[in-house]
Amino acid sequence: MNQEIISFLKAALECSVFVAPLESGLTYEELIEVGKRAGYQQGEIDDALRFMTTQDFSQNRLLPDESVTGSWMFLHREDPDYRNFDAFDFVVAELNALARSEGAANTLLQRSVIVERAVAKGIPRHDIEVAITYQVMADMLTEKDGVLRFPHNSGARALPSNQLRARPGQIPKPQRKRAFPIVKDVIERRTDGRPRHAEPFDAFAEELDRLGYAPFRLWWIRIVAELRQTDANAASLSASVLSAALVEGALTFVVKHARKSKLGVFQSKDFDREPRTWKIDDLVTSAATGGSSAILNLQTKNRAEGLIRARQRIHAGRMLSDFPAGPPDIRPEEARDAKATAEQVVRAVLDWLQRFPPVSGGA
Repeated sequence: MNQEIISFLKAALECSVFVAPLESGLTYEELIEVGKRAGYQQGEIDDALRFMTTQDFSQNRLLPDESVTGSWMFLHREDPDYRNFDAFDFVVAELNALARSEGAANTLLQRSVIVERAVAKGIPRHDIEVAITYQVMADMLTEKDGVLRFPHNSGARALPSNQLRARPGQIPKPQRKRAFPIVKDVIERRTDGRPRHAEPFDAFAEELDRLGYAPFRLWWIRIVAELRQTDANAASLSASVLSAALVEGALTFVVKHARKSKLGVFQSKDFDREPRTWKIDDLVTSAATGGSSAILNLQTKNRAEGLIRARQRIHAGRMLSDFPAGPPDIRPEEARDAKATAEQVVRAVLDWLQRFPPVSGGA
C-alpha cells in the first residue's frame, strides 16, 4: 500500500476539521475529488481508504480515524498550524472554572454558551468551533446533546498552551500544507453554487442530468476514464481521438438547450436535422458564434480546430487529401495538447452553463 497516498488522505480528512468544524469530514465523492486533484488515481485512492478512515453514517461523511485523532492528544506546534490556541485555552478555562466552583461531576456547559462567550471576548466563531470539535474528536472533551464536559468526570486540567511550552519546536506537516487549499475549495463548493468538481470532465458529468441526458452519463465517464489512462507523455493518437470525442460530446449535449433558450449559438438549420448528421467542425464553429452568448472564444475555437485536424488522421481518405505525401508522425506534445484542449473546451461549456443555466432535465 502506498503510504504517501494514505498520509495525504488522512491529512485531507484532518483539514476538513479546520475548514468546516461543524460539518467535519468528507463524503466519498469529495475525498475522491481531493485525491484526484492531488494527482492520484481513483483505484489507488479506493485501496488506501480501506486502511485509514471511519464513517459518520448520520452525515454520510468519512472522518479521521484514531491514528490521526490519537496524536492530537499530545499538543505540539505544527507547520502549518491552523489552530488558534487562545480558542483552545478558552474552552478549557471555561470548564476549569466550573469544575472548581461546582465540582467535576457538575462540570457541564452547553457548546453554544461557550461559543458565544468566546465571540464576546473577541475570539473568531470559526476558531472556537474548531477548538471544540478538535478536542471532542481527540477525546479531550466529550459532547452529548450539545453539552460539553471533561472525559470521565475529571477535574480541572492544564491549558493546551501549557503543553506547547513543555514541547518546544515544530512538527512539519507537508501533507497538511498540500491538502488544505484543495479541501477548502472542495468544501466551499458545497454551498457556493460552483460545480462540485473542479476538474471540468467530472463537473460536466453532473451537468448531464440537468441537460436531460442522464442516460449518457456512463458513456461520458467511460470516455473520460479511457482518456485518463492514455500516457500523456506518449505520442498517442488515441488521446486525440478521445479528446475530440469529449469536445464533440460536450457541445452536442448543449445544442437543444441553446436552441430552446433561443441563444445565439447553434441556430443554423443544420441543427434541425438528426444529431447523427451533426459534424464536429460545425459544432465548434457555431459554438463560437452568437456574440455575448458564444461558448468559445477565438483562441479556444482555434485550439479545438487544431484538435479536429489531429483527430482526422484516423480517416484514411482525409489523410490522402490533406497529406498527399504522407502525414507527419504524431509527437508526444500533441497528445498532451489534445487533453488540455478538451479540458479548455469543456470548461468553457461549464462557464457558459453557469451564465445560461438549464432547468433540470430541460433537454
